[in-house]
Amino acid sequence: MSAGECARERFGLRRWAHESIDRVGALVGGLVYRRSKLFSQSLEAPALDEAIRQTTASVGSLQPGVWHESTAKGPAGTLKAAYYVHRWLGDSCPTILYIHGSGEQPYKFGRFNDNSFAKIFDKHFDEPVNLVLIAAPFHEGAQGAYIQALGHMKNYVGMLAATTALLHSLAEQVRAHGSPAVYAAGFSLGGWVANLHRAFFGHSVDRYIPMCAGARLDSIFAASAYKRLVCPEAVGSPELLRRLLNFDEQFRASSIDCRPLLFRFDRFLETEVHMPSYEGMEVAILEKGHFTGQQAIREMREHIVGSVTPNPLDSRTAGG
Repeated sequence: MSAGECARERFGLRRWAHESIDRVGALVGGLVYRRSKLFSQSLEAPALDEAIRQTTASVGSLQPGVWHESTAKGPAGTLKAAYYVHRWLGDSCPTILYIHGSGEQPYKFGRFNDNSFAKIFDKHFDEPVNLVLIAAPFHEGAQGAYIQALGHMKNYVGMLAATTALLHSLAEQVRAHGSPAVYAAGFSLGGWVANLHRAFFGHSVDRYIPMCAGARLDSIFAASAYKRLVCPEAVGSPELLRRLLNFDEQFRASSIDCRPLLFRFDRFLETEVHMPSYEGMEVAILEKGHFTGQQAIREMREHIVGSVTPNPLDSRTAGG
């Protein structure tokens, strides 16, 4: 066997391993939540683009070390979100607004809790930036309660709209405080929120850092391995999902700086499906699957560090 053939075989084995973990994870999730699959209670909801444009979210102070509750109101109802100012070095420092992944435990910072923010921005992250964590609705309690809430499509649309609205309000708040650069970063659910903000707002954020996200939500629920967690009615209604959830046209129309990160072997968010949304951008790709990618904390941290340095405003200043 030639060196090239050996390399191809090793690549194939890596792909098989990462993809198999995703498929088994989806199978197990579908079995565990077989009585409460996503959108099984109702598919009725306002279109996501409509909800995003009409939802507003309140913000209070930027006092560090405490959770601040936010109330979001829009076509999908009134929902509660929150934000936590983890570190505030000063009004003259850049700010990262980070949104966690789906089903995480953003309020728990223990060693064994599922909290990507706590893991990424630990002692190894020493960039001189302010850090704010945004918690999406329905993430205050257990995973089961979150899945139950998403039995209604309206709650899913509302969660995305409320979190995007909170991101927008916070971006404007930190900008008003004098922060010279604002970054929106997120993993999975958080990455989708960052992309939604870029598509429908954009002007209050200087650079977006979406990880494991895209602009075509329909493919996740109707065509990927994740569809095992989705009710048959939704899986069988791809056109409805496209109409309600997709925003790739609006996303591609934006020119705001964006530094995406995808996982090559992800069977939930399939790279080949979502790369067209990032046409013309430099996309970082890790040879991971969805679940193995979740554990790539060092690589995600390095991607964020590389995306916040240099400051996106430096080139504007240099150019006059």
